[in-house]
Amino acid sequence: MPEPAEDEVLVEIRAAGICGSDLHRYRGLDPWEGQLRVPQRGGHEIAGVVVRRGRRAGNFEEGQAVAIEPMHLSGCGQCVPCRRGHFNLCTNRGRELRRRTSSGFAEFDVATTGHTFACSTRLPAEEAALADVYACALHALHRSGVGFGNRVLTIGTGPLGFAVGQLARLTGATVLMMGRREAALKRAMSVGACDECMLCDDACHACADLVFEAVGGADSETLQLAVDAVVPGGTITLLGAFAGDVHIPYRKANRKEITLRWSNGYSTWNGAREFRLALDLLASGQVDSAGLITHRFPLCEIAEAFATAEDKSRSNATKVTIVLPGHGSGGWNG
Repeated sequence: MPEPAEDEVLVEIRAAGICGSDLHRYRGLDPWEGQLRVPQRGGHEIAGVVVRRGRRAGNFEEGQAVAIEPMHLSGCGQCVPCRRGHFNLCTNRGRELRRRTSSGFAEFDVATTGHTFACSTRLPAEEAALADVYACALHALHRSGVGFGNRVLTIGTGPLGFAVGQLARLTGATVLMMGRREAALKRAMSVGACDECMLCDDACHACADLVFEAVGGADSETLQLAVDAVVPGGTITLLGAFAGDVHIPYRKANRKEITLRWSNGYSTWNGAREFRLALDLLASGQVDSAGLITHRFPLCEIAEAFATAEDKSRSNATKVTIVLPGHGSGGWNG
């Protein structure tokens, strides 16, 4: 049982999503640190209920429904990026003694109050746990400048690709989605993540002025597709986590004078926390976040949950979520 520090709350977990980065580590890789360090706890897409609070834990009370912004995003608060609100770019990340990772694949976890956000119980816990996914998508859209009239291509039919598509459509953009699985593309259409869809094998040349790569992986195939698909003068934004260095077809990218943008997690935008913006968006019901969740498993079946998330050709999974026992509205009350 973890013990909360003075500025922390102890949270009883209600839902924890399996992220693509969790799958990288499941395969023995770490996209950010290279060699995987074990043993390692995981689970950073978390929603739960406060059951204990530290002495300086602000206004949080026992029984409060909350979503947790992942602790690995915490910055030092002192470097130039942190002072500008870009804590995802903290130059001291990894060197701070207080830096830790969230451990949501458990019954309980602790989080600092600065990473704990109150939720309405009208938003089901498993959807509140998706706030991290939507915050990543929101950050990428903020950086790309997407808006009314843009033609957007999203490469990837995972939760992140779905979230990007849904949010881009809210701005008035037209969204085309590219993926490898017909079942996933049909689901994307049904949850409002795209206006059109196509398989990766289909030709797609200069079809979008904004392209979002939301796959990552072990090779650069999706980047080749992105360069083919973007119009001259267009922008490619990379959200996917890659296992190593990537390769861009220089001549074609140079000829098109492509703008390449990286999207690293999220932080603040115009002074507002993007996690809070995403959580409020989910609560508003403007997007079909429930439609992303295809599989639910109890914690005792987490091995089967990871196998399901890993083998999408068999399971047709989009988002696999670990759901812990709860009763009442949205699984919040234990």
